[in-house]
Amino acid sequence: MILVFRPLLLLLALWTPSHSVASAATPPAQALQRWRKAVGSAKVQSVVLRGGLKESSLEGRIEISLEGRARKRVTTYGTRVQEDVLGSGKAWRRDWNGQVEELFGRDVTDAVTVAAIESFLFRGTLDALDPDAAETREDGAIRFHPPGGVPFELYLDAASGLPLRAVRQVKHETVELSFADWRRVGGLKVPFSIQEGEDSAIVLEEVRPSRKPAGVAFTRPQDGPPDRRFAEGTQALAIPFNFENEHVMVKGRVDDAGPLWFMIDTGAAVSVVNKKRLEEMGLRAIGSGSILGGGGSADFAYADVPRFQLGGAALLGQRVGVMDLSGLERIYGMPMGGILGYDFMSRFVVRVDYDKSTVDLLDPHGFRYEGPGRRVPFVMQGERPYLTATVTVPNAPPLTAELVVDSGAAGTVNLNSPFVRDNRLLELARKTPAGKPNTFAGSEKEFFAQTSVPGKLAGFTLPPYQLKEVPVSLMVQTTGAYASAHYAGVVGQGVLQRFNQVYDYAESTMILEPRGDPAQPFPPHRSFGATLLADGPQYTTFTVTGVTPKTPAEGAGLKKGDVITAVDGRPASALRLADVRQLLLEDGAHRVLEVRRGEETVTLDFTVSVLTAKDE
Repeated sequence: MILVFRPLLLLLALWTPSHSVASAATPPAQALQRWRKAVGSAKVQSVVLRGGLKESSLEGRIEISLEGRARKRVTTYGTRVQEDVLGSGKAWRRDWNGQVEELFGRDVTDAVTVAAIESFLFRGTLDALDPDAAETREDGAIRFHPPGGVPFELYLDAASGLPLRAVRQVKHETVELSFADWRRVGGLKVPFSIQEGEDSAIVLEEVRPSRKPAGVAFTRPQDGPPDRRFAEGTQALAIPFNFENEHVMVKGRVDDAGPLWFMIDTGAAVSVVNKKRLEEMGLRAIGSGSILGGGGSADFAYADVPRFQLGGAALLGQRVGVMDLSGLERIYGMPMGGILGYDFMSRFVVRVDYDKSTVDLLDPHGFRYEGPGRRVPFVMQGERPYLTATVTVPNAPPLTAELVVDSGAAGTVNLNSPFVRDNRLLELARKTPAGKPNTFAGSEKEFFAQTSVPGKLAGFTLPPYQLKEVPVSLMVQTTGAYASAHYAGVVGQGVLQRFNQVYDYAESTMILEPRGDPAQPFPPHRSFGATLLADGPQYTTFTVTGVTPKTPAEGAGLKKGDVITAVDGRPASALRLADVRQLLLEDGAHRVLEVRRGEETVTLDFTVSVLTAKDE
């Protein structure tokens, strides 16, 4: 499941619309000359910034050190400390749970750009910006592309020559940094008030420029204390999982609370706990913010979890996200404690065995793989694993697709709407014109909702494995992570379950062990034509939230809003949602449903007929 964490931010201040921006006719050199005159020309080799940070109602302290093209930021929230370091050719991040990762891909290019912007503001230098390659846009902005970084637009005030704001693309979003409260320090004029958006800001208290080195080590941060524990040795083996909803769900405890179901989700950039069950787990929400899902954003907070217990393994002292997972509980018919994302996956080597329905958790230190599987390298970006695959459709050359490995996605391959549009996949990956897009009934307003039409890929290469005739979801939505143009989409459980997997985040590697022939034909999608969701304390109230016209469900007499109270004489309280769905997919079986429809009870007697998806 796509969960894109919006990290705590560092640079920002509200742009005041009354300022005028340098006109489009102003060449970059002339505008930058006015900037140089406004800020001064002191020679600064390094600078240290200190101040307070407020982001999404969390308050902390921040220290930024800049020297040449290197940068180090240390952010402290109470006892939690984050570090971001850009050194010579490498970048690292230490999260507030103490995990250190080396950054790659877009994470590095964005770090380079942030360091260039800050050096421009606080060291008064263009060294990292290549001013000779700058361009002036029609709205008056100067467009820079720092070597090794991402492009950004800089807006200068026409009257004062001082920077008003800088705008760049970060993953799925446009990030606007704005600057105010300019003061002269050590011969330079620098901003003391900086803000991003409406609820993230820092107010500097100290700016210390120097003509000498800062005396700061721009090297890999120090790891925090180990936060994983095993009951025995260095592994916890054969932890059972439930796959009835095509998700790897394990039972776990938060301290002594539970057990509750937790989804293992490589597509989640951060682990989260269910807001609905905070009191049950003895947790308290801290702060507020938002997180981006496949369909849109959702409210987001934080919580400190003393102990996660999964079988014979434990994860200690974690700060995680908090969000409402009630919608997922209704879809899966299971009480959910949360989602185990990057914070969990990065602590262990995780082996998923579908044949045995078990998960093994191993200590990454000293792990050596011995088995028949093949290694598939990935790149960690934004705390999610990305790999490069090839998709083929009729009458077109092969397409290279950067995909997120998303064990929280139930489909085979979900392709983002810009990738679909740019490559004409609504035409090329279908044999018939696309019909009305589909959204899972009852989930339209949820952060995980997706709007898509079905299609089929002639081939899908997940090096070194080649799959044929792969069903695909072609996204058509305009909001959420599935509307991002920064990657092509995700590969989900429909493909992943053809392999037993080993995830080794420390080595940026996924190992795939084929379960039979990965290229065997994919079974067609089967449907009765009714959407069911579960409610009630035990999730045994089964409500029909949608009935597709001209389907067996409509022919059987089901209507939207019906509540199924019994199946073949068995009361709903004795069934699970997955049981009911399966009973309505047994082609040719005789079924008797009792449903509550308003104030009356209706008996539906029918023979199950199942629709299978045609070649799209």
